[in-house]
Amino acid sequence: MTPDPSRIENMKQNAAVLTAMLDHRNLKYTVQEQTDARTHIRIRFSGADLPMTLHIILRADKQIASVFSVMPFAVEETRRKDAAVAVAAANHGLIDGSFDLNLSTGEIRFRLTSCFIDSVLSESLFSYLMFVSAETVDRYNDRFLALNSGDMTLEQFLAADAADGAAT
Repeated sequence: MTPDPSRIENMKQNAAVLTAMLDHRNLKYTVQEQTDARTHIRIRFSGADLPMTLHIILRADKQIASVFSVMPFAVEETRRKDAAVAVAAANHGLIDGSFDLNLSTGEIRFRLTSCFIDSVLSESLFSYLMFVSAETVDRYNDRFLALNSGDMTLEQFLAADAADGAAT
């Protein structure tokens, strides 16, 4: 089903602001998809430890901008219960966005969404969505990896998360 023309136009205006923000910040990005229904932009970052890819998707039908990032590894089946507790603990302290764990596949992803119904988001808001996502993924991706590889216990993960909470 094709979205309403006003929703398509609104999404296109938001996509223009998003790409302008990326260009103004001299960030390299790839437009994965650009249709009347959706715009998908991919940005790769080098974090403090693991590289990350952010996907920014604008959807005309739902009038939302979503940022998500998938961890570059799958959690081993034997470690998924601990990972579920770790994801819940990480989410507890987040103001914006959340991590999701797919118990069937072991995929962990971060996601952050904002609605743009009848509005055009500012460059500042798009920048906020992108940089909060990148900072959050960078803060946790190495911990999730260490938990998965056995280099960190669940107790150590929880202690590190509690120390982060106390510092902020």
